[in-house]
Amino acid sequence: MIQPQKPSSSDPIAKLPFDEQAERAVLGAILRNGDHMMMASELLDSSYFFKESHRHIFSSQLDLYKNNEGIDVVTVSSALQSNVKARNIGPAYLVELTENCPVTQNIEHYAQIVRKTHFLRRIIQSSHDAIVRAQNHQESVEGFIESLEKEFLEISNQHDKAGLVKADVVIESTIEQIQKNIEHEGEVTGVPTGFIGIDNLIGGWQNSDLTIVAARPGMGKTALMLNFMMHAVHADKKVAFFTLEMSKEQLMSRVLSTEARVDSMRLRRGDLNEEETDRLMDCARKIYAKKDTIGIDETPALSILELRSRCRRYKKENGLDLIIVDYLQLMVAGGARREASREREISEISMGLKSLAKELNVPVITGSQLNRGPDARPDKRPKMSDLRESGSIEQDADMIMMIYRDEVYNPNSERAGIAEVIVGKNRHGSTKTIDLAYQPNFVSFHNLISE
Repeated sequence: MIQPQKPSSSDPIAKLPFDEQAERAVLGAILRNGDHMMMASELLDSSYFFKESHRHIFSSQLDLYKNNEGIDVVTVSSALQSNVKARNIGPAYLVELTENCPVTQNIEHYAQIVRKTHFLRRIIQSSHDAIVRAQNHQESVEGFIESLEKEFLEISNQHDKAGLVKADVVIESTIEQIQKNIEHEGEVTGVPTGFIGIDNLIGGWQNSDLTIVAARPGMGKTALMLNFMMHAVHADKKVAFFTLEMSKEQLMSRVLSTEARVDSMRLRRGDLNEEETDRLMDCARKIYAKKDTIGIDETPALSILELRSRCRRYKKENGLDLIIVDYLQLMVAGGARREASREREISEISMGLKSLAKELNVPVITGSQLNRGPDARPDKRPKMSDLRESGSIEQDADMIMMIYRDEVYNPNSERAGIAEVIVGKNRHGSTKTIDLAYQPNFVSFHNLISE
């Protein structure tokens, strides 16, 4: 972790807080991986850097990024040479930045330090100017206070771009959304789940919502989330699926089995007849045609910071309507809290997923394990208290769905082939248990056709 530098009391300029190491770390991380520029550009501007040379370097990196050009030592050096004021910054210094750069995945942490010290400098400078103006006695107290309020309000608004919004703005956007719902009465207003009972209950996946799909092993939470993905894709929605347990090829094999209705075990063995092979190839062609609607990431032990960065970039470059993570307990918090308890880490991850849903304004669905509580009870149906290492999962989630299949515990169950999706939490409406059909040979869920 980069520690803020203590300014020298002998140098008046050094009394302004800044962290040269953090500034160098941000610039070096971008030079080593230009993809980091997306996140950095959301937090920083060239004026946020204290050193003039660093302002020129970041400005050049930002220009290259906006023009969709590569960012590296060569391109940045060339851009600097076209700037008369920056020609003294040679390639050697850029190379030094990349060589001495700490862990690039922590760039958001470094950027936050640069951002913090920038606003501290602005506050100090404004306060100093206010003292000088007050000592001059040249203006009325009322006018002086009003100008101070405006100046610090501007600083506050730049620091926190969200902040309080007046009711008239909120009511306008709310009425617009209600009007849209009225115009599409009875239709799914969000991203369709593909299951009639669930869509009737929630109206599809809603923007900024975090949904937890929880189950004991073998109940089919991955299969259900894959069904959610493909139903969204069939509705021409763009989905990012993060598989932390299976490879991307294993994931796509599951999708093909479900979509082509080919037995998953026989597909793995390659034991398919001609008709099944034709169905499989036809399904593969259809999915290939929708290649721009599906993004798959198989990175193991993905951190919440990496997930956020990749989703931001994917949304900007491709568009994004739904994020699915399989599954929560396989993620890591990252950053400086890895030494914390696992429950605290899981809480940080769930809060991060909810923040991601709000930031990108898209639904986020993640799988979660349940502890052994259901196995010890006569009634094996799960409860929200069974969420493993729950921490703040219950609090952060807008919706919690739990899967129960009686045949897992009772091989001769009268409800064989039926899966219960228990909606234990629904922040926007009622809770309910919805029955779906489960086909184990295709590892898929379907709407249950009632008699």
